This record gives sequence, structure tokens and C-alpha cells, in this order.
Amino acid sequence: MLVAPNGDIFVTEGHSGGTVGNDRVSKFSKDGKFIMSWGKKGTGPGEFNSPHTIAMDSQGRLFVGDRSNNRIQIFDQNGKFIAEWKQFARPSGITITADDTIYVADSESFGPDQPGWKKGIRIGSAKTGKVNFFIEDMESTVTEHSGAEGVGVDAAGNVYGAVVRRQVLEKHIKK
Repeated sequence: MLVAPNGDIFVTEGHSGGTVGNDRVSKFSKDGKFIMSWGKKGTGPGEFNSPHTIAMDSQGRLFVGDRSNNRIQIFDQNGKFIAEWKQFARPSGITITADDTIYVADSESFGPDQPGWKKGIRIGSAKTGKVNFFIEDMESTVTEHSGAEGVGVDAAGNVYGAVVRRQVLEKHIKK
């Protein structure tokens, strides 16, 4: 869920690879009145398979973590498709800071569905899409558990990963 600066509320409706949820994004007014929804199950632009997270950049664009499609889809606030990014792998959590640094928690990569990838937190630019840094999960190449699903950053630049299956909050100290 995301609350925009004007109070509009955006909710991603999907989890567990599309077996639970509506595979869409819904928009509500600040007083909770339904405005619109967009998306359906699929792999095309504006279609989803487990939209798991949502964040907004300084331009007001919406970044939707389409986890089971291994991509981020970018939209305007009326659901118009803008772009698709696959370089952040399999997004479970997204945070974008005021300077448009994007932090993407990839809890599910590695294994048969994404060979060659590792679980962890990718850090880059929400303006260009370039991935600049990678914080590798402590068990990035095992299939027994997921990595961080939620991600946050504090004012000092420390990065936090919420690891559901291990039930821990990891703190990665900025050096």
C-alpha cells in the first residue's frame, strides 16, 4: 500500500504467484472511496502476476513490484503504463528516497525460475534504472528460504531488510 502526497491510496492486490489476489492495482481517494483499478493476470504491459509492492518516485510515478513476472512496472497515477524494468530481478519490496535512489528487496531469486540471480537488495536510480550496488542475502543461493521481502532506509543511509521466513530485521550499516 502507498499513500500519495495528495492522500490518494494505492493498493497492490496480489500474492503467492497469482493464486491469491486480483493481480491489479487499485486507487482510492484519501477518504477511502474507490476511484479505479488497473491490471489483470498476465505477462504483458499492465498485466501482473503477484504485484507485491508499490512505491512512488519524486515525479509521482508508481513503481509496482510484479514479483512473479520478475520485473518492476512503472505507471502514472492513472494506470498508464510507462516502462518495465527487469534489472532489479524479482521484487518483493521497493523503497524510493527523496533523491530517487531506489532500493529493491529481491526475496525470491535463485533456482529454476531465475538461474544466475541471487537474493538480496539492489540499490540504484529511479531516474535511470541503473543498478549501482547489491547487498547480497546471507543465504542468497538456497531455495529453503526467502530473503528480505521488505526494505527501508533511514536518514543516515543504513538499509533495513525485513526477512519474513527467518523472522528478522537485518540492518546494513552504510560505510
